[in-house]
Amino acid sequence: MDALSQELQDILVRLIISLALGFLIGLEREYAKRVVDKEEQFAGVRTYTFIALFGFLCAFLALRFGVWVFITGLLGLIAMVIATYIMTAKSGSYGITTELSGILAFVIGALVFEGEILLSVIVTVVITSLLSLKVKLHSFIATLSPEEIRAFIQFVIISAVVLPFLPDEPFGPNDVWNLHEIWTMVILVTGISLAGYLLAKILGARKGTLLAGIVGGMVSSTAVTLSISRRTREHPNASHVIAAVSIIAATAVLYPRILLETWVVNRHLALQLALPVAIITLVALGAAFLIHRRAGKETPVEVATKNPLNFHVAIQFAVAYMAVLWLMDLASEHYSAQGLYAASVVFGATDMDAITLSIARKPDIDDTLQGMTAVLLATLSNTVMKFLLVVFFGDKSLRNWVGLGFGAIFLATVLGMVVMWWI
Repeated sequence: MDALSQELQDILVRLIISLALGFLIGLEREYAKRVVDKEEQFAGVRTYTFIALFGFLCAFLALRFGVWVFITGLLGLIAMVIATYIMTAKSGSYGITTELSGILAFVIGALVFEGEILLSVIVTVVITSLLSLKVKLHSFIATLSPEEIRAFIQFVIISAVVLPFLPDEPFGPNDVWNLHEIWTMVILVTGISLAGYLLAKILGARKGTLLAGIVGGMVSSTAVTLSISRRTREHPNASHVIAAVSIIAATAVLYPRILLETWVVNRHLALQLALPVAIITLVALGAAFLIHRRAGKETPVEVATKNPLNFHVAIQFAVAYMAVLWLMDLASEHYSAQGLYAASVVFGATDMDAITLSIARKPDIDDTLQGMTAVLLATLSNTVMKFLLVVFFGDKSLRNWVGLGFGAIFLATVLGMVVMWWI
């Protein structure tokens, strides 16, 4: 009797979740159609809730009477959606998004019954977000160039077409390479850069100085540093406080970025890095904010972001990553921890993504404290390298302000390493 009661409670909970998710989709659709567009809609709050309930009950009955019940219910709903679309199309309304979201609400109801609650919630959030961002998405697409469209297509090819055909077997010296894993890292790095680039496109001219640096840093903090440094040479008599703020803010994003990359590959190491990364990031953003307050009415600097997606860049990163993996293995094999630290300093100056991922996926990195130290040493080297870019390519005033910010970052990194070793 207790088992039956528990099963009934579980079904009721899932039923309520199913109704709530259908209600959420219906709420967005009714608001968008009636309030915003002033149009009649295919379905509103009640109808979408009923559709989700219909999907839930079809899945429930399919468990007892066979899958044909679910298939019949889905086909019946699709037939009704087609009939409704034909009628609305006669009045000149050819959009089918609302009708498709109704079918998805049915499937979500069935997924909730099957216990896939997290997946159902994620799908519902994606659906409602895409529906509510209709105008913004259309405006964003209108700003894309043909080169950017081709870049997005290339990313799909890189991630969905190439990866499944790559062998998932180790090869090379000491079996250090695996094409499937290497290409997965390529997708991860380019995906993060793509997110930053899309955010920069969406925000456009509305970005503030701090946010502009942060967004640019998501694409490439090194590229932001070099681009802004070169631009300050065109105005040698300016203070360049705003330019320094953008560079420091872009560097601050480097630390959450490497934490995300580490989390994907080695969560235990990522947990070790979480505290020092949080400290360094807060110090970097704090330094950028305090320096920003000295800027007064200085004109904000434009942070140029270049599209990070193309096959050439992907192949270039893959080759660099393979080289770092091999050299890291070679250094660790002959010089143990000292070799790992030396390699981190050398390669951190050139490619933080490659060195971070190679450290995180080392099969013998059982000592996470050693791995954390190697990653942070690489960030120190990367910070020094970017400051050298400022020195060689930037104006003297820029060097002073960036030096203050980078000095704070350097000290925070050393402090974070000492704290973790002490703990």
